[in-house]
Amino acid sequence: MDRKNVIHLWVSALLLMLLGACANMAQGPTGGKSDAEPPTYLGSKPKNGALNVNSKRVEIQFDEYLQLNDPFKNLTVSPPQRVNPSAKAIGKKIVVELRDSLQPNTTYTMDFGSSIGDYTENNLVYNFLYSFSTGDQLDSMVISGIVLNAEDLSPVVDAVVGIYSDDADSSFLTRPFERIARTQASGQFHIRGAAQKKYRIFALEDMNNNFYFDQPAEGIAVQESAIEIPSLLIEHKIDTVYGDSMKIDTIIRREVRKYTPDSIVLRLFHEKVNFQQFKKIERPARNQFYLYFDKMEGSLPKVSLVDTVAENWFLTESNKLADTIHYWITDSNLYRRDTIVMSLSYMKTDSLGVLFPCVDTVKATLTSSFLKNELKQAQQEEALRKKALRRNRKVRRTNLLDLAHFSTVGITETPALVWDRPLSSFDEGKIHLCWERDSTRKPLPFSVKKDTARENGRRYYISSPDFHPDSSYKIVIDSACAYDFYGNHNDSLIMSFKILGEQLYGKVTVSLTNVPGNAFLDLLNVRDEVVRSCPIKENVITFEHLNPGTYFVRIIVDENQNGVWDTGNFRQGLFPEKVYYFPKNFKVRANWEVSESWDVTATPIYQQRPSGISAKKKKDKNGR
Repeated sequence: MDRKNVIHLWVSALLLMLLGACANMAQGPTGGKSDAEPPTYLGSKPKNGALNVNSKRVEIQFDEYLQLNDPFKNLTVSPPQRVNPSAKAIGKKIVVELRDSLQPNTTYTMDFGSSIGDYTENNLVYNFLYSFSTGDQLDSMVISGIVLNAEDLSPVVDAVVGIYSDDADSSFLTRPFERIARTQASGQFHIRGAAQKKYRIFALEDMNNNFYFDQPAEGIAVQESAIEIPSLLIEHKIDTVYGDSMKIDTIIRREVRKYTPDSIVLRLFHEKVNFQQFKKIERPARNQFYLYFDKMEGSLPKVSLVDTVAENWFLTESNKLADTIHYWITDSNLYRRDTIVMSLSYMKTDSLGVLFPCVDTVKATLTSSFLKNELKQAQQEEALRKKALRRNRKVRRTNLLDLAHFSTVGITETPALVWDRPLSSFDEGKIHLCWERDSTRKPLPFSVKKDTARENGRRYYISSPDFHPDSSYKIVIDSACAYDFYGNHNDSLIMSFKILGEQLYGKVTVSLTNVPGNAFLDLLNVRDEVVRSCPIKENVITFEHLNPGTYFVRIIVDENQNGVWDTGNFRQGLFPEKVYYFPKNFKVRANWEVSESWDVTATPIYQQRPSGISAKKKKDKNGR
C-alpha cells in the first residue's frame, strides 16, 4: 500500500470517529448512579463522649464533603448558650465553636437535627448527636414527650423544652433552662444528657432567645404531674429466626434500652394579655372611616373633633373582637371635608402588657384616587339625571337594601332586611308579608325587630308564626319605608325568598362516656371554627339541621362554667382548661343521621386531634 492510500485510510478512520462522537453528543457521560447515601461519621475531636474536656472547639469528621443547613435553627446545644455558637462546614468536617465559658462537671450535647448533608446531593444525616463532659462523668439520661397547643391539641413546632433541677417557680422567670431540646414537626422532643435526679419540665416559645419566660406574649407549658427522675430500663428481648422448613434457625437475644419518662404531654398556652394599640385609620368614602386596633377589650375608644364642635356626628359598628370599628359620619358639614382631624383616646398596652391611657391625633383623609373617582361618578350621575328628565322618566332612588343574601333562608335562620346605611327612621307599617304558592298570595302576620348588636345596627329581623320549612314568601316594601341619615329614602321593592326544607339537612348524634367534670361540646367545621355549642347535661347530644359537609366535635372542660375556653396563668398557678377531640370526623349528608359513641378519655390526648381539621394560625411575636 502506497503512502497516499495510507493517508486516506487514516483520514477516513478519523472522520468515522468524529461522526460517532457527534452522534452521541446528547447522551454525554452518565456519571453512574446518583448518590443517595448520607455521609458517614468517622470520628471527632474531642471524641464523642469524651470526659474532662476543656476545649470549646469541636471538629466532627465525615467521609464526604459537607454542607450545613441553617445551623442557627437546626443545631441545638445543651446547656443553652447565651451567645450563639458558630457552626460551619469545612471540607469533610463540621466545626463548632462555643462562645460561652464551659460550666464545670457538665455534660454538653449538640443535636444537629437536619442540618448536616453531603455537598452534592444534600443527603441528610438526621438527628446526629454529639456529646462530651467537662467532668469525669457523662450524663446520658433522656426525657421525652410531646408539646401540644392547649386550645386545639395541634403539635407545637420549634418550641424550646427545658428542665430545672430545683422546684422554685421563679427559676422559669429569672434564669435559663439547665438543659433544652426543640420540638419537631410532630411536637415531640428528646432532652438528652440529663443526670439521674429530680427535674421540673417546661416548654417555651422563646421570642428573645434567652431560654426563660420573660415576655408576656411567649407561649408556655408547665408539667402538671409530679417532678420527674429520669431513669434507664434495660429489657432483654428474644428474636427468633426461622429457616426454610419453619424450624428455628437462630435465636437472637438483644438488649433494649428504654429511657423514662418518655411520654410527657405538655399543653402550651398563651396567657391573656391585652396587646391593645392603634394600627391605622382608613376613609373609603366621605361618610365613613375605619379605625383598626391590635385587639380592643372593654369600651370603645373615645373620638372627638379637634378643630370644630359637633354633637352626635357619628354612628359606630364594630366586629365581634372590636379590633375594627366602622364609623358613619352623619353630619353633612363634616363629611364634605376632605380631611377630618380627630383626637383618639383609648387604652394602650406597654411592653409589659399593662394597659395605660393614651391619646393620639389622627386624620381621616380621602385619597386622591377617591376624589378622582368621585368627580367621575358625579358627572355620570348628572348625565343619567338629564337623560331621564329629557325622556320624562322618574329618576330612580337607591333602594338602600343589601339584597345579596335574601334569596334563600336556612331553616334555623331568621329572615332579615339589611340596609346599606344606618337609618334615621323606619316605618314598619310600609312592609307587607305574604305566603306565596301557585300564584296565590296570603297575607301573614309578622313583627320586625332591630338587631341590637353593635356590630350591625342596620339589620332588621322579620319573624312570623306562619313561617314553615320548604315554603316561599314575598315581602313588599313601600316607597319611603326607610330614610337614612343623609335624607335618602328607598323606592318600592318586591322581594321573594324561600325557607329551606328539612330534607336538605343532616344530623349528628354523639353518645358520651367518661366526661371529665363540667363541660360543653363544640361542633366544628374543617377550619376548626365553632358551628354549634351546647353544655353537656345528658350522655347523648344531637345536632340537627346541619348543612352537608365534614364536621368534628370536641369537649372543653369548663372549670369556671363561663361557657368559653380559658387559658392559663403561670404566676397564679392556673392551667388552661382541658380540651378533648373525638379522633374521627363526621361526614354529614342531606337527610341523613350520623351517630358515634365516644369514650372521652380512651384515646391518649396526643392521638386525639383528627386529620383533616386545620390548625389555627400561629401567633406572631406580639402574641396576635
